[in-house]
Amino acid sequence: MENGEQKIFVWCDFSAEMDNAVLHGVTLAMTLKKELCLFHHLDAKHHENIEIAEARLSGMASKIAPLLPNYPVKYIVLQTPVLDTLKDLAQRYECLVLVAPKTASAKLLPLLEYSLFPFLFVSARANINDVYKRVVVPIGYMKKSKDLALWASYLGRHNGATVDLFVAEESGTADQNTVQANLFSVQRLFGKFRFPFQVVESHSATWRLQRAALLHSLGLKQGMLLIAATFSTTFIDTLLGLTESKVIDKSGDLSIMCINSRRDFYTFCC
Repeated sequence: MENGEQKIFVWCDFSAEMDNAVLHGVTLAMTLKKELCLFHHLDAKHHENIEIAEARLSGMASKIAPLLPNYPVKYIVLQTPVLDTLKDLAQRYECLVLVAPKTASAKLLPLLEYSLFPFLFVSARANINDVYKRVVVPIGYMKKSKDLALWASYLGRHNGATVDLFVAEESGTADQNTVQANLFSVQRLFGKFRFPFQVVESHSATWRLQRAALLHSLGLKQGMLLIAATFSTTFIDTLLGLTESKVIDKSGDLSIMCINSRRDFYTFCC
């Protein structure tokens, strides 16, 4: 496992929704040309047996392997404290992103604050590759806008995805200048590659942008929305449905990637 190769990890909780998350993981691994790793965190409270968990993942890995003939399909079961586990996934096992069913979001979202890699919550069961052909990136005055766009560029470059840069509109001059500076930086990055992207004016301030971006994404029927988790939810955020958990709950068949807004994450290696 500790071979320095970046991996797409899939959160395997042996739920009914897990198999679908695995298919999303396979799609991303094929698209980005990365190894796939099935991951289960042993729950001591439920007296799980590590040998049984490993056997289940081994059987799944054997079935999936023919779908990724050029890349190994691995599996791992860890029982260290969850924060130590997140550190190990990033630093020892080269986790690029953790794919999980949306049903696991209540358990995983509180952990995102400590993660060096994004969490991707999925639910679509049909035409999964099409989900990653249309990507929406909110561009506001927050610094993480450029990190969100960087992840979108991976799918643009390797999957021919069309990226919507969903841009905030601020009433204050200073904030609007920051929005435009972020947009210029992203456009300059995207201009280095050949994939389609477009600027979409949101007519929403940054503090309302996440909700507006969700509504825009839902209009696409299938696609992926990237958001930056803030971990400082206010009453207004909750009231207007801007929390990450509510975005996921209302996202239909969209895939939702949540990125830690407070920490630098590991970037894609070509």
